[in-house]
Amino acid sequence: MDKRQIVFLSIVLTVIALVAFALYEEKIKPEKATLDQLVTEYILAKGEMLPQTTENEPAYLSGQADLDNNGKQETFILMQIDKYCDKQQCNAYLFDDKDKVIAKWKNIQRPVLLGNDTTDGWKNIILTTNDQMHIIKHNKTQYNQDMKKAPIYDDKDQAFEAVGLAIDSDYYQKDGTNLELDYSQPIFDCQSCYLFSYEKFNDDASQLYYLSVDVTTKRVRTVEASTISDK
Repeated sequence: MDKRQIVFLSIVLTVIALVAFALYEEKIKPEKATLDQLVTEYILAKGEMLPQTTENEPAYLSGQADLDNNGKQETFILMQIDKYCDKQQCNAYLFDDKDKVIAKWKNIQRPVLLGNDTTDGWKNIILTTNDQMHIIKHNKTQYNQDMKKAPIYDDKDQAFEAVGLAIDSDYYQKDGTNLELDYSQPIFDCQSCYLFSYEKFNDDASQLYYLSVDVTTKRVRTVEASTISDK
């Protein structure tokens, strides 16, 4: 066997070894934890179990978004269990794409929104506490976890525009009444998104309906009541 053949054979064996190792590594890689597993392992006290819940009264609310633009999603958990809440404001946790807790907040309520802007390569998050929204920014190493130091987010003008879009929509114009802003929108809904409830009366009985409004796109769409958590 000449020198060229030896070199070629060496390259082939190296490639085969690398492929085999990659396949083995993929096989042994642990699966990403489910949301229940994240809550049980990293949030609940040792030995504590998730309580029996219903769709309208979940143990926690969650949302996912790629906050650092790496193609993988981070997970936001907002607890709803009484032990983790005080006056309808609850503990919140942010997990990275490797299921590690990277930020915690107390006394958080909805809405929890995905900001339009980016700071240090991470999307801003808009959190609400004491009925006041704040812009949470990344500070090179982590997200700000001190709500008192987070700038206030004022969306009054945008909210008024959202109300107008909802009222002018064909859905509401067709016998709609009692339009109200509803904060039960999904975790990590867009910064320009709003949820409204309204009523329609049929034979002296009223039925509740929901509208989702995106002020940026001017889009108004209906939302099924079954997809909304009331708690």
